[in-house]
Amino acid sequence: MNLEYRCLKCGSDRYIVKTAVIPEKSPGLKIEIGTYYVKTCVECGYTEFYSAKIVDKEFVKNKKGKRYAKATP
Repeated sequence: MNLEYRCLKCGSDRYIVKTAVIPEKSPGLKIEIGTYYVKTCVECGYTEFYSAKIVDKEFVKNKKGKRYAKATP
């Protein structure tokens, strides 16, 4: 998830992230459980939901593409 976040409503950079598990209905009668990240602005309460499947996939993709330099003492 983007850590350089600014609230769209008030411009604050302070937020909390929680995980929510929500039942979802697929086509037909199948019900699945979906995991979401809920990002809430601490100042005004503006809230955004992100699908954990998408966020985690992007995180892994970005992590594999980066090369890390060795730390020097």
